[in-house]
Amino acid sequence: MRFGSVEFFKVLIKTALSILFFVPLILAVVFGVLFVTKNAELKEAQKQNTALQTVADVLVAEKAGTAEDFYEIFSMSGVSYAEFIEMVNRNDKLDAQGFYRILSKAGVSDANIIALAASSKNVSCAEFYKIMTDNGITDKDLMTAVLNNAASTEKLYDLLKQCGMSDKDISELSGFAGSGDIASSTGSGAQSSGQPTSSSSDKPADNPASSDSPYAALYPDMYVTAPTTYFREKGTVYLTFDDGPNENTADKLYILRSRGVKATFFVVPDRSAACTQRLKAIVADGHAIGVHSTSHEYKEIYASVEAYLKDFYEAWDTIYDATGVKTEIFRFPGGSKNDYNEATRDAIIKEMTRRGFRYYDWNVDSGDAAGANWTQMHNSIPRDIEDKYRSIVLMHDRTNATLVLDDVISVLLSEGYKLDKINNDTQPVQFIGPFA
Repeated sequence: MRFGSVEFFKVLIKTALSILFFVPLILAVVFGVLFVTKNAELKEAQKQNTALQTVADVLVAEKAGTAEDFYEIFSMSGVSYAEFIEMVNRNDKLDAQGFYRILSKAGVSDANIIALAASSKNVSCAEFYKIMTDNGITDKDLMTAVLNNAASTEKLYDLLKQCGMSDKDISELSGFAGSGDIASSTGSGAQSSGQPTSSSSDKPADNPASSDSPYAALYPDMYVTAPTTYFREKGTVYLTFDDGPNENTADKLYILRSRGVKATFFVVPDRSAACTQRLKAIVADGHAIGVHSTSHEYKEIYASVEAYLKDFYEAWDTIYDATGVKTEIFRFPGGSKNDYNEATRDAIIKEMTRRGFRYYDWNVDSGDAAGANWTQMHNSIPRDIEDKYRSIVLMHDRTNATLVLDDVISVLLSEGYKLDKINNDTQPVQFIGPFA
């Protein structure tokens, strides 16, 4: 093939075309592989950042809707506790009070908070504690990293006791702080008098008269033992009925019995024969029974701690005489936070908690007390339950609630919810107080 010939130029053109076609193709393949690899790395990093940001956004703006929903979002995010607390340390705009309240209400125990804050290599205990204290959280509410910085075993033990922990709890948690068996080393066997939390609680004092409470001598038999552990069951619905028993109670019991469903009755009892029989029927069917009040007169009940205790004791004792049940649960008339108890509620809550009782508010209101009809309740109750981790539904022993009850139960069971009564170890829903 002679240079400059037609054949020469044909070969030259073919070679040039081949280079122009294959070189870009090879480069495209190479850069494509690099792009896919880099894109995967970017997506993974973005996923991690998004997970962290999701948790941060939920915490800062409470976009979960309720504290009940937070733990579910937190779990789905894939963010570890250590990463989360690191984020707290880095973000001085984070509301630490909201952080602790939401985590506690979501079921994260104080033990986990102590363990992670005090022992994680990735967490600055000093910064964590500073953020908490700067936002108004007390040692008693937190039991956090400061416990790891105690100068001596005795000091650590005192701090833990001030936090309301029993010797048993201190022994179990002492490993987190690296101090050995603290309770044993101090030689103390005293019981805690602290308020219950999401993780543990104890009966205040074996000898009520020895308490420094100004109300300790009143109704010395009105003490119960709070559980050491509380449970939050996902997808569980607790139907609760206030203000009974009355002529509507039997119909509700029939519906619940036919459906095989247990519920909770917060009662306003008296000592009449009719009321006694109704109380017995509630207990005989396996439902939970709790105190609502004796008089349901807000102004009288909330006038003072003494007035509340007097009203509560009469209802509590009436239930016991009728059924043999010393109930440990109750519901404040109007809920734990209302327009009538602002001046006395903190003292009442403190005294009732000291005696071991637990109160339950609600996170779903049927609206029956306001006159909601069948259609309104049939639509609203399942809708309001839908976005909750678990639900305590406020209903009343009224005719409109009876009429819709069977149909609401049908809907909830068909949607896969578990219906249960409030048990003694069911973690409360509260507007204000230890579980708020």
